[in-house]
Order: sequence, then structure tokens, then C-alpha cells
Amino acid sequence: MFPSSTWTIYASKTWDLSWLLSSTTARISFPWPFFFGNFGRSWWSVAFEELLQKLQAQEWYRGQIVRILTLPPKPAKFSEPQKPLHPKVRAFLEKKGIRLFTHQAEAVDRILAGENVFIATPTASGKTLAFNLPVLSTLLFEEDATALYLYPLKALTQDQLVKLKELEAELGPVFRPEIYDGDTPAQARSRIRAQVRILLTNPYALHQYLPWHHKWERFLRNLRFVVIDEAHHYRGVFGSHVALLLRRLRRILERYGADPQFILASATIANPEEHGEKLIGKEVFVVKEDGAPRGERTFVFWNPFLDLKHSWTDQVSLLLAFLVGEGLQTLCFATSRRLAEVLAAFVQPKVPGKRIMAYRAGYLPEERRAIERGIRTGEIAGVVSTNALELGIDIGGLDAVIIGGYPGTVISVWQQAGRAGRGAKPALVFVVGQGDPLDQYFLRHPEELLTRPQEHAIINPQNESILLRQLLCAASEFPLNAKDLELFGARPEMVQTLEESGLVAKTPVGLVYSGIAAPV
Repeated sequence: MFPSSTWTIYASKTWDLSWLLSSTTARISFPWPFFFGNFGRSWWSVAFEELLQKLQAQEWYRGQIVRILTLPPKPAKFSEPQKPLHPKVRAFLEKKGIRLFTHQAEAVDRILAGENVFIATPTASGKTLAFNLPVLSTLLFEEDATALYLYPLKALTQDQLVKLKELEAELGPVFRPEIYDGDTPAQARSRIRAQVRILLTNPYALHQYLPWHHKWERFLRNLRFVVIDEAHHYRGVFGSHVALLLRRLRRILERYGADPQFILASATIANPEEHGEKLIGKEVFVVKEDGAPRGERTFVFWNPFLDLKHSWTDQVSLLLAFLVGEGLQTLCFATSRRLAEVLAAFVQPKVPGKRIMAYRAGYLPEERRAIERGIRTGEIAGVVSTNALELGIDIGGLDAVIIGGYPGTVISVWQQAGRAGRGAKPALVFVVGQGDPLDQYFLRHPEELLTRPQEHAIINPQNESILLRQLLCAASEFPLNAKDLELFGARPEMVQTLEESGLVAKTPVGLVYSGIAAPV
């Protein structure tokens, strides 16, 4: 069970909510009208019990709500950094009236003190500002310094570029942030290499560009920071490859005389220190005491299999249409691209005059950005997305979220739920189970879903298959010597395997890649 001081149960397992709306003895505490909406848009003051009444009155409602749990609000905790930021950065904070939360101030101090820092706080807690402030401050103090920002998704990279350009507009045109990846026009690449100070890219692109490190000498020689956002995304086989990619980067940087700080930002995970140190191969200091405020968050658990008349897809589309019709800007997460498209198509005719869009990987960059902009401005009332919107792309704070099936990890549950009610705003989260046993288990034991710890992020940079591939890539960049092999953790038998394969040749300066095709 869960502590009553933390959770309030509003409904029983009988799936009959009639007593909730009529009984004077039921444990109901709504000291607020439940406000929905975003600053700059229409504010909706629909009391939660009224919303439930309207929902229960729908012709298609068959008692699918099996439990309602509420997470109480949490006030903000503020603090001031002890280390001095650049005067322009301090003036910017004063002008905007920005007060730093305790974890932001701690991160700023640790970064300015020269430490490698892992910021592991919940969604929408201000991690981006926490690392941007010290990075930009340092780049203002040191006119030749550069910074590398790594993101797992191109859409997230584009989103962060917009934020950096907004900060540059306030602090002065000295940072020259640019994206450099497969979408970068060929005619712009030499200019970016010559001028960029903040480079935004992704691990896939970095892997392709490291062999051309000589073209990046200016940037690499002056590199002060490597920022790895959404670090929890780098786990499993992919994360193990990224860990070795970062060791390849460190090796090249040492060649150019650079030893940057590493800054990692992540959703809450069970093992931030272990994960961070395995990922970058260095010690990290973890900032995890969240000082950001949180509004009251209500979770409604919905079992669609209590209604045999309507399919899962029908119920989710009806629920999304109902919430949008009540004025709640809503994001629905779907478990596949096809399902996202189908749900959006089902919902649109049900809410004439409202825009419903699907969002997924595979759209053109301009299409994705138009949808993201429409969500932020409120032009789009409802969106059905794959987990592409689970990461930190800025779409503002929505009113409600529908989690359409258990996404596979508790980390993802909180990432998705965190898309609603950012800051101190209240939020409404519907958890709609699917038919598999795990979904149904959590519908029967919802408190377990919301109180169990987040998973560990597991990587294994010593996996022989992965390590051998990365050693070949490193040998193609420049010769591998004994110090390099120690950095990668390569065992003697691995080196022997490479030599016997004929893919590397031993030379007086180290192991050199001798394959015909470029290693991948």
C-alpha cells in the first residue's frame, strides 16, 4: 500500500463512482477550482467533480474508471548560486525576474567549480536553464571557448537551438549556436566549422564526423563543455555504443590539448552516479534534490475492457475528444506510429472547429516544428504522439495527458505524465490500459505504478562485440597506443583478435585500421 499522507484515493475498486458524486462522507478534498489552461490562452475553471459528472453522463461511459489517485502539490524552493555568473547573465536573470530553484543553483555552483555534473531531476524542473547559465557565462568570460551539446533526437536539437538563440538575443551575438548533422546544407558546413562556438548535434552525426577531426581543430582545441541531454536515453546497446563514442571523443580532445567538463541531464533514474560514470568514463557529482514546484496531479486509471461495446481505439478517441471538447488541451501517447495516425483521424470529426494532429518520427523537420509551434500557441487542441514527445521538446504545459498503454518503463510513465501541468499548474493524467497482463496488473494495483522507483539505466561499455567495433573506429581516426587501449578498457585478447582479423596493422606508432571499407 501507499502512505495516505502522499496519495488520496478518490474511487474504490467497485468501478461505481456514483457515491463519489453524492456521498457526504466520501473522502473528497478539492480546495481549488481545478484550473486548466496555459498562460496566454483561455483559462478553464472546471471543477474536477463536474468534469467527472460530465464524463459519467456520456452515452459511451460504462464505468471504466477503476481508481483515481492524486499527488499533492509541492512548493518551490529557491536559492542563489555562490559562484559568480557573468554580469550579463546576472542582468538577464534580474530583467526576466528569474529566481533559481535549489537544484539549479547547486548545479550552477558545481559546474562553475569545474566538476562533471549529472542533473537528475523530474520533467519540467528547469534542467536546461541549470546547465545553460554556467556554460554561457563561461563563454562570455572566455571569448575562444566552445561547447558541444549532444541530443538523442533531431527534433529536440532544433528545439534547443531556438532556446539558445533566444538567450543569445538577450546576452549578445557572441555564442553563434549552430546545428551540424545530416540535414545541414553542404554549403553551410565550412562556415559553421570556422565560426561555431556552441555546436548542437547527435551521437549518430558525431560518430560520422570524428574521423574528420582535423577539420574541427579550432573548435576541439577550445572545447570547455560537453553537454549530454536526456542521458537516461542512452542505455542498453545504444547507450554502450555512446559511452565508447564519448571515449573516442575524449581521446581526440586529448590530442588537441582539451579536457572539457561533462554535464549530463536526465529524467530521474535509479542510478544516476553509476550511469553517468559509465557513460563518460569519469567521476560525476549528482544533483537530484528537486526544488521546482509541482501542481496537484490527478491520475485517473481507465480499464477499457469493462466496456465490451467499444474497442480500445474507440474509447481512447472518445476520451480525447471529450477532454478537448471541455477545453482541455490534451496530449495522448500511443504505442506505435500507425496508432497515432489512426487515433488522430478518429478524433478530428468528433470535435469540429478544433485541430487534432498526429506527431511521430518520420515527418519532415518543418512539419514537426509547425506542430510543436501549434501546441505551444494553443492552435492545436489535441495531439496524438508516439514517444517522440516524451523527451524534452518544448511544447509548453498542457492541461491533460492520456497514457495509451504502459510505455514499458516507470521512467517513461513519469516523462509522459510530466507533459501536463508544468510548474505549479494542476494536471490531469488518464492511464488507459491495454490488454496485456502488465497493463492489467497496474490497473488493479495503480498505487504500485506510481510509487515504485524508476529503473536503472544499464550500459556495458566492456561488451566485447561493441568494444571491438568501436576500437576499429578509433584506429581509423588515428593509431591506437597502449594508453588508448587502457582508456577503452580493452583486454589483451581483444587486441589479439583485432590483429588476427587483419583489420588492424601493428606499426611503430600503434594499431592502424587496415580494412578496405570504413568501419561502422
